[in-house]
Amino acid sequence: MVKPKRNPNSEELAYQPESVEDMQNALKEIFGPMFESMLKEEINTHLGYQSNKKRKNNWKQKERLRTKDC
Repeated sequence: MVKPKRNPNSEELAYQPESVEDMQNALKEIFGPMFESMLKEEINTHLGYQSNKKRKNNWKQKERLRTKDC
């Protein structure tokens, strides 16, 4: 199945950057969060533990479970 070619003159392309800086900012907005989460997971895997924020949340959840059982 062959994809139809887009007409470069059509108006279906919503974002039209006016400068190189605009394009760089758009790419940062799109890919920035993805790369940040990938690097955090890579660090967690390499170091063998979760960040402090995640550990605190897990600890609070475990405390709630223990107090409900008692």
